[in-house]
Parts: sequence; structure tokens; C-alpha cells
Amino acid sequence: VYNAERLAILNALKKTGNNKTRAARLLGISVRSLYNKIERHGIGEEKEAVSS
Repeated sequence: VYNAERLAILNALKKTGNNKTRAARLLGISVRSLYNKIERHGIGEEKEAVSS
């Protein structure tokens, strides 16, 4: 579940050009929840969400 959630977040960020508000809407969660999940998964510490 952890990896599936992380992958879904990364895909949503990629689809929205790293726009967190639009990514949260795409995932059906609040922006605050998205930020919490990004922090929990360590997204952004690598270049995954920014590159491509």
C-alpha cells in the first residue's frame, strides 16, 4: 500500500506539472493531506517529482 500510494502521488504530480493543488484534486484528497503524504513518503527529497 505504501508504494502504491507513493506511486499514485508521483504520477499525479507528474500529470499536473508538479501542481500540488491540482494533484490533490486528481487524487481526491485535500492539499494538506497531499503535503502530509509527500513528507511521509520523502517525495521531493529526490528528483522524482521534479524531473521528466
